[in-house]
Amino acid sequence: MHKHKIELITTSDIYDFVNIASSAKGNVSLIDDTGFCVSGKSLLGAMAAVEWKSLYCISDEDIYSSIQKYCV
Repeated sequence: MHKHKIELITTSDIYDFVNIASSAKGNVSLIDDTGFCVSGKSLLGAMAAVEWKSLYCISDEDIYSSIQKYCV
């Protein structure tokens, strides 16, 4: 499991992140500090997740090189 703190600001960021996550093998999840979790491959889930105070991407495979522009 790979965990990275990310930040999605614009609608374009969200669409791009979901496209990257959707092409990744295995599970990609978005999680906050309290443990609330949504699928990173879901556009609706990612749109809701941007309102969280903290946002982390957890993936089965290492997708850092694909999402590094969203990592903080």
